[in-house]
Parts: sequence; structure tokens; C-alpha cells
Amino acid sequence: NVLMYTPFLIIITKQLVYGNIDYRHEMKRIFHLADTHIGYSAYRKIDEATGLNQREVDTYKAFKQFVDYALKDPPDVILHAGDMFDSVRPTNRAISFVLTQLIRLSEAGIPFVVISGNHETPRLKETGSVFSLFEHIPGVYVVHRNKYETIELDDITVHAIPHCDDIEGEKDKIKVDKNGFNLAMLHAGIKVRGKPVPVFMMGEINEQIISIDNLRGLDYIALGHYHRCTKVREDTYYAGSTERFSFGEVGDNKGFLEVRLLDDGTRKVIFHQLRIRDMLDLEPVVCDGLDAGEIRRMIKTRILDCNPDDKIVRLRVLGIPLHVYHSLDFDEFKRLTKHAVH
Repeated sequence: NVLMYTPFLIIITKQLVYGNIDYRHEMKRIFHLADTHIGYSAYRKIDEATGLNQREVDTYKAFKQFVDYALKDPPDVILHAGDMFDSVRPTNRAISFVLTQLIRLSEAGIPFVVISGNHETPRLKETGSVFSLFEHIPGVYVVHRNKYETIELDDITVHAIPHCDDIEGEKDKIKVDKNGFNLAMLHAGIKVRGKPVPVFMMGEINEQIISIDNLRGLDYIALGHYHRCTKVREDTYYAGSTERFSFGEVGDNKGFLEVRLLDDGTRKVIFHQLRIRDMLDLEPVVCDGLDAGEIRRMIKTRILDCNPDDKIVRLRVLGIPLHVYHSLDFDEFKRLTKHAVH
């Protein structure tokens, strides 16, 4: 009987070892997101269901969409690399919304680590930090006190550096423990070796610029601040923002990163796209050589062809003569775009 069943046992063993998915090597899954800018508002469109600014509601929807995904497919840890809020003093409703989402993650037993970014870090220490409100939620770790901190999660060590006065000095304090997995979090622009000026900048007054040349031996470095999802090097990524906040981001997909760290020292990084509002930057109308009628028709055609309902749209009209500008029927354009967000 033993000899009879031996071939069958060998087949089963081969399928377990050589199948398409080898679960023995997938050790840790990390979700990395950043720049959710909760509480951001823009334009004049009001969300009919809530009475709030539509763009503020959009930031809530994007973050909730992420949390829903995490609850369905829980990672080992979530890293939020800064600018969770859009301002130092978010509204009560923005705070309440974030509190609700963090409690959902806490109750599901999913650790959540967040560092403060430049948008939510007060310039005066006596102002206090909104993150102090979340410090007592089980499984939520907030790093905002102007210094480097480590978070120990079983065999994962998170080296967290918030937006701070001496970010270079704090970064140099990172010591990699060879036991377990080592993750770093920073919110800053990056200096790239061989390039004369820093890259991955947002052009904001208080943004930090750092070098990561001396950060080696880490399993993964989670960056925030730059709004485009970008691979900086094999172990270092910007997750990008979860919404589009300027027309410079029109062509960018928005979402978060899933990082799979394997026990053989390799990693796999997967981008998960979120469903967010369309933002369109239409082909400009160039007025050179066109008469008034042609200019009006081209503007109207551009608007109709893009179907602006529920979208954020920009149409630039270049070189329009002043007398033609004053002859345009702006009421008609408003009727054509009345269902656009902007």
C-alpha cells in the first residue's frame, strides 16, 4: 500500500514547491502611501450629499477607499509617509474622519505608522500637533516630535523621521539592525548624486531636501512629499499622493504601493491605483490666424468633446485678441460647464 501511494505523494510535493506561488518565501507585506492631504479644499463646487467642498470630500473618499482595501487584504503594516492632513490646523470634521478610519484599522489589528509632513508640522512648537490626538489608539504610531524614532513591530523595525529642523542629522542616527526587517520613512525632496540641483521637489517654501546616499542596508525606504509615484532606487520609492492637487499631476495615476519583502533579501513593489476624479488639461486653442467665429467654435468644441461633467478641466486660450475676448459669450460657456467640478 505504501508503494502504491508513493507516486501520488511525490506529485503533491512537487506542486507545493514548484507551483506558481511559493508562499514559503513571502514574508512581509507593507502598504506605503503618502500625501493624502485630508481637509484640502479648492474651487467652489459643493458636494450635494454633504454640503461640503467637493474637493474636500474627494480627499476623504480616496483615503477611505485605501482603508477599505487594507481591511479586505490586510498587510503586516501600513506606512503613511507624511502630509496626512493638508494643514497644521485641520477642521474638526477632517480630524473626525481620520479618527474613524484609524479606529477601523486598529480594530482589525493592522499597525499604522505615520510621520508628520511639512503641511501639518507647526512652525512654533507651542502650537501643538494634531497627531497627539491619535497617540492612544492601539496599533497607531505617530511620529511628529521633531526627531528620529524607531517603532518595533515583532520582527519589523520602522526607522521614522518626521519633517524636522535637522532632518539630515536625524537621518544619520539610523542604525540598521540585521535581525528582522528594517524600514525607513521620510518626508522630503531628494538630492540625487551626479545632478546639480535637487529633484523630487514640490516648490514649497518649507520643504526639506536630503541626501539618501548613506542610507544603505535597509529593506525599504518609504518616501513622502513628491506627488508622483516614483522609483528612486531599488529600495526607495515615493508612493505619490492619493489625489490630484494641481494640473501638473494631470497625467499621474494615484494610489499606493504594496511592498513584498522576501526572506531571500529581494522585494517586489506593486502599484495599486485608486479610483479618483478625472482632471483634464485640454489641448490649447491657439488663436493666431483665426477669426472671432473660429475661436468661439473651437472653444465650444473643446468643451463639448471632453464631456466636462464631474471633471476638473482646464482650457487655455492663447493669443486671443482683446476685442475677441470681450465678444465671447461667457454665459454660454458657463451653461456648457455647469456640471463640471471646475
